[in-house]
Amino acid sequence: MRERGVLFHTDAVQAVGHIPVNVTDLQVDFLTASAHKFSGAKGTGFVYIKSDLALPNMIYGGKQEHDKRAGTENIAGIVALGAALEESVAIMTDEGKKKNALVGTTMAELQIGIPGIMFNGETAERLPGILSVTFPDASGEAMMHLLDLKGICVSTGSACYSGKDEPSHVLLSLGLTEQQAKSSIRISYGRYNTKEDVIKIVSVICEAYGKIVATKLAGRNL
Repeated sequence: MRERGVLFHTDAVQAVGHIPVNVTDLQVDFLTASAHKFSGAKGTGFVYIKSDLALPNMIYGGKQEHDKRAGTENIAGIVALGAALEESVAIMTDEGKKKNALVGTTMAELQIGIPGIMFNGETAERLPGILSVTFPDASGEAMMHLLDLKGICVSTGSACYSGKDEPSHVLLSLGLTEQQAKSSIRISYGRYNTKEDVIKIVSVICEAYGKIVATKLAGRNL
């Protein structure tokens, strides 16, 4: 691709602050990240642009923004982003181990509570703290709403596709059927989650799943 002059951009929102990211090793031309993914303030982020490249303007602004946009620089947001990223990188290894332990406990407990449950993606090579789960004979959206009523926030896909009743193209690429993809949720653990949170989450998931299955069986018997 490079010999044909194709530039490479990577969306590293989920990776920066959680696993080592080196733009030289990745050989990327552009890379973007968002502060709220590594405990920074929402609404701030950054873009890496390779030194010999330039992005064309979508709008034109003042010299303080290198003519790329108008408005006053968000100094507080910039400083907060830098501090949050420095802190996240400093504790990255320990946090990764902790989050992976939470995921491991979640998987073990869910396998006991819900026979036939499926976990998507690599077991070892996954982002710390993130787990994709597929339920047998239960809608992911229904599970999400029942968990929300109990104060537990999960998702059925990425934020980019929120509000769309479409199966995740990533899960489909992994070999799941459309029905299996629609029966999946994503659980994400953060820096402040604990093993006690895991026990509560697993308990509520099993309760919600049991409710959905019981409702379906009752409907079939009518």
